[in-house]
Amino acid sequence: MSFTVLIADDHFPVRFGLELLTKETLGTNTKIDFAIDFNAVLEKINEQSYDLLISDIMMPGMDCMSMMTEALRLRPGLKILFVSVNPKEIFALRYMNAGAYGYVCKTDSDEELKKAIRNIYLGKRYYPEGIMDGKTMLVKGKKVNSLFDLLSQREFAVMMQLLEGKGIIEIANTLSLNPSTASTYRGRIFEKLKVRSLIELSNLAREHNFSLD
Repeated sequence: MSFTVLIADDHFPVRFGLELLTKETLGTNTKIDFAIDFNAVLEKINEQSYDLLISDIMMPGMDCMSMMTEALRLRPGLKILFVSVNPKEIFALRYMNAGAYGYVCKTDSDEELKKAIRNIYLGKRYYPEGIMDGKTMLVKGKKVNSLFDLLSQREFAVMMQLLEGKGIIEIANTLSLNPSTASTYRGRIFEKLKVRSLIELSNLAREHNFSLD
């Protein structure tokens, strides 16, 4: 039986490139399907079993963490590799600690992506180079790589929604929260990241090379 892969990205050139690299790594008989948003990912995973999901972390629909949680509930054996333009120093360990098997930046070389796919095919997690020996700082008695590490998974998800320009009601609907709870999370995010407004939050994200495209 061939290895089955689901590639999820809302840009056709990226899906096409990921397909080519995946087949170069695993062989041309690798069965590959595609999804253009997180809702489509869950629909396909619910319909059939895949060995590997290669996905962006920013796509239409629900937030990425919710997608991953539901995908792993539906298919506990699914391996997930995230491929994103967002900085691995901030995103990689957060997503891998939540259940992903690997994280690769879209700016990395083709060989880096092939190595990640190969590792996961062999059942091994793929940690981006240098991610485990990054510089840490002490904040409120906790060792962190950046202030963003102070955010809980839910706070991080709310922050990403805020950076997309969504209001509290829309965030609450997307994340299945009460609006007052979403507002409380926003307050905690501002406090932990030491920002006073959405503009300052956006500026901080830009300083750390976040991308929301």
